[in-house]
Amino acid sequence: MTKLSISERIINMKVSATLGMAQAAQKLKDAGVEVKVLSAGEPNFNTPSVISAVAKQSIDAGKVHYTPVRGTKNIISAMQEKFKRDQGVDYDEDQLMCTVGAKSAIMMALDAVANEGDEVIVFAPYWVSYFEQVKLARAVPVVVNCQAQNNFMPSAQELKAAITSKTKAIILNSPNNPSGGVISLEQLTQLADVLKDSSIWLISDEIYEKLLFDGHKHYSPAAINNDMYKRTILISGASKGYAMTGWRVGFVGACKEIISAMNKLQGQQTTCLPEFIQDAAAYALREDEHVRNAIKSMNDAYLERRDVCLERFKTMPQIKVFKPQGAFYIWADYSQVIKQKKLKDDIELGVKLLEEAHVAMVPGTPFGGPGSLRMSIASSMNDINQAIDHIEKWINS
Repeated sequence: MTKLSISERIINMKVSATLGMAQAAQKLKDAGVEVKVLSAGEPNFNTPSVISAVAKQSIDAGKVHYTPVRGTKNIISAMQEKFKRDQGVDYDEDQLMCTVGAKSAIMMALDAVANEGDEVIVFAPYWVSYFEQVKLARAVPVVVNCQAQNNFMPSAQELKAAITSKTKAIILNSPNNPSGGVISLEQLTQLADVLKDSSIWLISDEIYEKLLFDGHKHYSPAAINNDMYKRTILISGASKGYAMTGWRVGFVGACKEIISAMNKLQGQQTTCLPEFIQDAAAYALREDEHVRNAIKSMNDAYLERRDVCLERFKTMPQIKVFKPQGAFYIWADYSQVIKQKKLKDDIELGVKLLEEAHVAMVPGTPFGGPGSLRMSIASSMNDINQAIDHIEKWINS
């Protein structure tokens, strides 16, 4: 029998580092080891009960059938309200769609704009899936390394230097995973000047838009000017801000041509979100008093955890911590620890911390930040404090 083979694209694709660490931690836990898992990129809060109640009511009403691929009138109108309120952007109905998570929205956006060999610029540190998704779209990822003094956001000069005749798109993520950096209005305006009159799309991943600290504000590229409005593919979702990770709800706003292309892709890939999930997400997007209070409560908890982490890490000068302005991660440079422990790299450090200190964090290399580790603060304060205790003891052992 002729040997059956797997696609080379899939063989060469790396496994998600965040999911891989979660699986490794679970394996230890299954063996009876108490592990502090600070690798997950999801809130440790349950979805607010008022949102879940809407889904239950929708199921009881028999809303369990296929919907239009883009979404129901209810979710589309809620998205219009949300993007107007939060991003300051007006979209017509045919400029919007809901997707099976923001991750699939990013993949479909790349598939919609990139031809084989096109270049897509990603800014490091970047979310682990961007790099692999660009390759899956048969495009070429071009990495621009960003600096802590610039909030880990790209400067106009760095972007300009990376653009070539093959550049088709850039991916911008603010607030940023893994660093927690937030782009300023001035930085965004400067990037807009670089892109003006070009044929480059901007895929704007705004999934952490609700999670901001210290008075920082969220700015969407689509709201900068008309040129940016036309070239921006605005992607957000319900996962982080509303604690709805498992519901898998993504939101997209863009020009009609892009939405039409992505709609075609979704129609062939996943069809649509269940209507009862769309109803719950629409309720969340309209943000009544109950939802707003839940968002504030979660953000207050993240802020408290962040500040405790910053204070605790002051006692460990070997670790250089970046003060996050948003999201729910602590991004830190462990290069001195790696050198002190005579380890090869952050990958080996992550393994050692898991196996010997029983703390699960994600190595920085898959984020394009070698020498660093990402700690999630979307966990209980008790787990965070115990994890830092374990890290400190291990470093000093």
